[in-house]
Amino acid sequence: MSRKFACLYLAVALLVSSIWIASADERDTVQQEVQYSAAVEALDAAGLTSRSSNVLPSGEGLALALELGLPEEETISLSQLPTEALKTSQAQEDAARRKQADTAAAAADAAAKEAARQSLLSEYDGVQLTEAVRLRSAADNDTATSLTIDSGKVARLNDYQDGWYQVTFGQSTGYIPAEYAQPVHYADYEGTSATNTVREELIAYAYTYLGTPYVYGGSSYSGTDCSGFTMAVFAKFGYSLSHGASDQYYTATSVSSEERQAGDLVFFDTFGGISHVGIYLGGGQFIHASSSGGVKVNSLYESYYAACYLGAGRILP
Repeated sequence: MSRKFACLYLAVALLVSSIWIASADERDTVQQEVQYSAAVEALDAAGLTSRSSNVLPSGEGLALALELGLPEEETISLSQLPTEALKTSQAQEDAARRKQADTAAAAADAAAKEAARQSLLSEYDGVQLTEAVRLRSAADNDTATSLTIDSGKVARLNDYQDGWYQVTFGQSTGYIPAEYAQPVHYADYEGTSATNTVREELIAYAYTYLGTPYVYGGSSYSGTDCSGFTMAVFAKFGYSLSHGASDQYYTATSVSSEERQAGDLVFFDTFGGISHVGIYLGGGQFIHASSSGGVKVNSLYESYYAACYLGAGRILP
């Protein structure tokens, strides 16, 4: 029976809707009477008497009310059916128009954002930090890497999306909030300190000690031993290390030869235990304060150092 009344309602709604769409100016009393008559005839044909003051008390009436979208506790008289059918049709059309407008607005917004993104990436290939920012592993505030990019540094710009820049700084790639950086041309800064990572700056500073004589217990340009050298270099960048190779070994985070990066510490057993330390430069080379020549560069693959190499440790993020 419910299907019968669903069809009935549809017939009434279609009739009323077609009359309403034809012309808003022609909806007068005569049309309302025609709508009412059509509804009465349809209800009579379905077995619902037009003389009933209310059609909802019966199960069939309740089904009709539900089809109209009315709450169960509400009632509707027979004379209200054309009006309610018209309201339902209008509401459906209004909802469809709103949905279409929302879809169009969303599409326009997405197109505008993409156009702005393409324009930015075609013009700029770098960003300069206006504040020190922790690099994020995803475009949100809930994730962060161990790398902080200092204010004034310039990173390569890879992408932009919803207020986040995807950048590469040194060997690390991640995201930073766009509010803490401004787009720049990377070539204007390439090769300067602005694009150098802490690791690169640390290595450059370590090279300034080349030729410094070896002095046991020393940690300056006047003379230094191996752990005094590494202690002095890392102190320049805010890292406090003890004056002792074994202490530095246990302070650092152990890394494998495959994970080893320039700027990591390298440790050796030169005369029993952890007795020597240097700074890895990359490509198998390291810089250290040697008792037989002061601060100099050697290779991990030289037979002597290869035989006594213990491993690498990480202090820098």
